[in-house]
Amino acid sequence: MKHSIALLAPLAGLLVLAGCGQQSPTANSLNDPAAQYASPAGVQSQTQAMPDEFETTTYDDGGGAKSDMTDPSFALVQGGAQTDAAITPAFWFRQIRTHDRHIDVQFERPDSMTVLARVHITDRLTGTFNVVTRPDTIDGQITERSWIKKPLADAAARDAVFARRKMNDTDPTDEAEDRADGFRDGWSPWRLVATSGVEISSDGGTRAIQSVRLQSGDVDVTVTDPLALVRRPDLTRIPPGAPVHVTAVTGDPTDVVVLYARWGRMRMRPGANPGEFEGRFLAPADGGLRHIAVNALSHGTLFEDNGPYDSKAWGIPFVVGAPAIAAQP
Repeated sequence: MKHSIALLAPLAGLLVLAGCGQQSPTANSLNDPAAQYASPAGVQSQTQAMPDEFETTTYDDGGGAKSDMTDPSFALVQGGAQTDAAITPAFWFRQIRTHDRHIDVQFERPDSMTVLARVHITDRLTGTFNVVTRPDTIDGQITERSWIKKPLADAAARDAVFARRKMNDTDPTDEAEDRADGFRDGWSPWRLVATSGVEISSDGGTRAIQSVRLQSGDVDVTVTDPLALVRRPDLTRIPPGAPVHVTAVTGDPTDVVVLYARWGRMRMRPGANPGEFEGRFLAPADGGLRHIAVNALSHGTLFEDNGPYDSKAWGIPFVVGAPAIAAQP
């Protein structure tokens, strides 16, 4: 089975959405819990509670390089392209110092029974990209390590759609759904019905990602647009603990390409074709929504002391769980 879809991915935990068709709460609604829930503040609270979103903690290495994922059967790249390298990195890591968010919400009523909140989220991340060099020998003298800090400024984008449905008071199932959000206001809770991936670009960046392919057993999915909306039932499903093979195409064989997950990161190795890179990870044992990211960095970002920070990343969602059972005709 092979199909191409574009999914999510820095920074999925960044959804803050709006409510039930109201542009802003009125003075009276500020004291009404149901109206609060139907307002932007209510959807924000629901969204932030979503499990295992792709947060800045995945993309942000903190005070030092995080542990790398390893697979003895799939050796990591050591060194990589070194042409005209002015420095030899031993360690590298990001530190995100500021994170600003802007949310644009457009409401839509496709019919009298449904309210949609279409959301576009942009995030501004600033900080430093840090490279710690290896000791070297120059003219017989052993040099000290250097800690090189490069200014980091990234912009991230993501889209999502939430929906509420008007309940039928005479239907017992609808009555239970009406109570699910803690209110009896005649509407269902906000439900996430579609999500995109995340695209993160450095200011003035030149890196590109053309595609990311995920393969695991019968699953074979190629992502070509991280910002395309995907319905929740159509997200890629991978069994718990299953090995996943990732192939990224950037078109530039000098790129440094890294596979990120919340549980680690891995330097991807060159693939069969120039500008193609491969990596592997094991799906978590626990079910639910998960994300990985592929990050392409320019050669100069890591191997030149005066090379600017130049980065492109795609975040990609998938669901850990048994394959969906097809409906019977």
